[in-house]
Amino acid sequence: MIRSARTLVTTALRQLGSLLPPSRSRQPIGSQLIHSWREDALRSYPTVGLTPSRMLSLLQSADAGMPQSMFELFAEMLQKWPRLTAVESTRRLALTGLDWELTPAAAPTPVRPGPSPSPSSFPSPSSSQPTVTADAVVEWCAMRLDQLPALRTTLDHLANAIGQGISVAELVWERGELIDLVPVPMSRLVSDRLEPCRLRVRTQEHPTDGIALDEQANKWIIHEPRATPGRPFQGGLLRASALLYIAQNLSFKDWLVYSQIAGMPIRVAQFDSGVTDQDKAQLLKMLGSLGTEAAAVFSKNIDLKLLDAASGPRPYEAIQNYCNTEITILWLGQHLTTDIRQSGSRAAAEIHDRVREDLLVDDIHDEAETIRRDLLTPMVHARFGPQAPVPHFRRSLVQSVDTKVLADTLAVAVNRIGMRVPSRWAHRSLGIPEPTNDEAVLQAGTVR
Repeated sequence: MIRSARTLVTTALRQLGSLLPPSRSRQPIGSQLIHSWREDALRSYPTVGLTPSRMLSLLQSADAGMPQSMFELFAEMLQKWPRLTAVESTRRLALTGLDWELTPAAAPTPVRPGPSPSPSSFPSPSSSQPTVTADAVVEWCAMRLDQLPALRTTLDHLANAIGQGISVAELVWERGELIDLVPVPMSRLVSDRLEPCRLRVRTQEHPTDGIALDEQANKWIIHEPRATPGRPFQGGLLRASALLYIAQNLSFKDWLVYSQIAGMPIRVAQFDSGVTDQDKAQLLKMLGSLGTEAAAVFSKNIDLKLLDAASGPRPYEAIQNYCNTEITILWLGQHLTTDIRQSGSRAAAEIHDRVREDLLVDDIHDEAETIRRDLLTPMVHARFGPQAPVPHFRRSLVQSVDTKVLADTLAVAVNRIGMRVPSRWAHRSLGIPEPTNDEAVLQAGTVR
């Protein structure tokens, strides 16, 4: 009660423009805050006995600021629905499987680098030091990113936001230098009880309410590809997938029950009219006891028949196909590349696969914006000052282009149009390594 009252008073004073002293926690924190703890391994298995009303309660709990069960629900959905696992991996790996690069800022204004700052502040650059160009900033950032041990793991973790709606990683500083990245487990994320749109991360020191992300500058990478205003846990494809999952899961259970009944032969025993009721009851008990061994002893007067189950239409297959098709369209924007045997052709599938590339371009843009804002900007400002041009992070889509088509395009662009194409980019795009100084190379006209 006392803490809530203090929070209300502090919020009111800030809104009124009070001259409150700046909080020290708004500066970069050098020590690592996210460490493994026992609760990261705990699971509640929300899909066990899942019903539409229970799923609604899980989503409402996430809206109230406690999304742990919703994220666990999505993890179990990936384990229990093979089609969802396939399309989620396709969408995510289409992004993380591309090579990344840094490009200079649009306005490469020379800046003066300052000394390495302390974790508590980013000082202004010194005027007595030489200037540095935007290209030099790009080279320095590329070198520093290559030295981060968890960069690949962090990028893979951030890509999970396509489905979960949000992913967070911690920046670990030491003497003004970024030394590591730590992915934040999804179970650590909560929202402020008084301000639902304010994200918090639970730590060992604050295991319940957590610490607010906006109180620690240059400390977190927050990736929200499709952020919903005021609703931090409603982005991504999780909720739409959950609706299809519950329809697929319930119908699949009914299909299994139906297969046990309709898939087994019907056992019929005919008897004469003089059989007593006691013998009839005994006969019915014997028919019910016929298992996989199908062994029983009957009188000669009893005619036993095993009738094959009807091979008519399977009522639950249609809804299974519907759910599989809809989840594929939801994640990939098309379904012909996964359902070629049912409809369409390979040529049509390749055309529809380009529609999925439109979604990939959007994923690339969202990731590049997050990395530039939350990772490259603190790095550059810490090293070169706030006026330094921040490089752009981008993925290369050229890997999905046919190399023969690309080679023909380069020939026309260079020989006929006279375009200036960087040789390094051409080597990387064609998958041909650049030769070393003393390495023998093939000459024009020697390859036929």
